[in-house]
Amino acid sequence: MKLLFIALLMFGLSGCRSRSLLADSKDVQVSRNEAESNCHEIGTMTGTTMSAKGTQEQALEDLKKEAANKGANYVQVKEYSATGTAVTGIAYECP
Repeated sequence: MKLLFIALLMFGLSGCRSRSLLADSKDVQVSRNEAESNCHEIGTMTGTTMSAKGTQEQALEDLKKEAANKGANYVQVKEYSATGTAVTGIAYECP
């Protein structure tokens, strides 16, 4: 019985993908250029700042955090809002 438990545990662990529980936005590259063809699209994401005096940089940082939390490491920026307090992009996971 103990051997069966150990075997199941090892099998389960071998199938797990190694990814940090705390995503790091500094690992996310941002560009207006399209992602490379070997990248997997995760989806459209939006970054915002809650302050009316927020900056594009704050909105972009929020976008990067959102992308990192979804497993992305590249974001193609598509559009900034007129006030600069929101930014939309397409997130990708690239090798």
